[in-house]
Amino acid sequence: MFVRYSQLDQLKNSISNSTIKVIYGVRRAGKTTLLEQFRSYLRRQGVASQRIIYHDLDRLLTRLSSPATIFAQIKKELIIGKTNYVFLDELECLPNYAQLVARLRSLPAVDLYVTSSEAGIQSLAATFPCSLVYLGPLRFSEFINYHHQEASLATLYQYLNTGGFPFAQEIRSHATIQNYFEEVLSTVIINGFARQDGLCSPRLAMQLATFLTKQAGRLTNVSQAVAALQDAKINVSNKTLASYLSFLQRCFLFTPCPALDLRTGKAKVTNRQYFPVDSCFNWLLANHHGALSAANLTTVVFNELRARGFTVYTHQVGRYPVTFIAVRDGQRHFFQFNFSLLTSAAYQQASTGLRHAPASCPRTLITAKPYLGDTSQAPFQTVDLIDWLMEK
Repeated sequence: MFVRYSQLDQLKNSISNSTIKVIYGVRRAGKTTLLEQFRSYLRRQGVASQRIIYHDLDRLLTRLSSPATIFAQIKKELIIGKTNYVFLDELECLPNYAQLVARLRSLPAVDLYVTSSEAGIQSLAATFPCSLVYLGPLRFSEFINYHHQEASLATLYQYLNTGGFPFAQEIRSHATIQNYFEEVLSTVIINGFARQDGLCSPRLAMQLATFLTKQAGRLTNVSQAVAALQDAKINVSNKTLASYLSFLQRCFLFTPCPALDLRTGKAKVTNRQYFPVDSCFNWLLANHHGALSAANLTTVVFNELRARGFTVYTHQVGRYPVTFIAVRDGQRHFFQFNFSLLTSAAYQQASTGLRHAPASCPRTLITAKPYLGDTSQAPFQTVDLIDWLMEK
């Protein structure tokens, strides 16, 4: 069983503090497995099994249907006078789940851990002290460790074909892995529809997901998506499509990357890029079969930045574009990604945005194939993509 050490350490470091531990991310990324590993850790630390209470709300709701009844069930299981560790898997399956959280928070000595495959779970942090733990598909460095391989363009190609969903790592047949990813998409969409009024067309959701995947790395908007779907003989209004676009974001299948206005420090509300949560969707939906292309690798860079805790923007408008502006702890970082730079002129053109970025901000040029020219005088760092992806 593969261990996600970074997220597991986050949970270990927050044991018995006053926060609710919220593990969130796309379905099939390993949230339930992470909880299982953490519960095993608690038992190794001497915590009695009776004090470790686990409920899968996706299944529990077949018997109990309200915050009050589930609270009563959990309260019966608590060991009085001891710290109880309560784990609620797929919390978003319960309507009005904040009521259950509030009642559990009112009890003494309850250490609460919840998971969710719905982005709205993050709103808990506005009401309760929360430790937010994001869990997405395996990063490239995790993929390398899982398979005990050397990091190279060859293994990066394999990563693009296999994707980062943990269960897919054990599948050897291309047909089987394609069926698995199709099942992942279907499961995410059907489960999401069950909790979202007004959404009833899985076909429309899939068509929109296909459009967004093909557009990854390019600015787009709802009107463009509507026009593209109309070309495919699918007629839909801007309002309806906007609700489906919001849905694909809430269930973590796609993440928006808005353009950042450097003067105001605010994201622009129109014309965003959208990136799929995993590279497997590039070949599953857009027929880019694991290609080491700029589009596919830009998706890998974007998801890696998010996994490192950055809020990511683009700045592909104006005179001096850069691929990404990533913000963490109030600090802006400028990243330019290019697959290869064969000439000095190409290098100068690619690095223009970095040269005009504020000198106080870290600036990095990432290339999949190394630039062989002189970079010693550049006011920014130039790194190899593989080396960058493997950074701790």
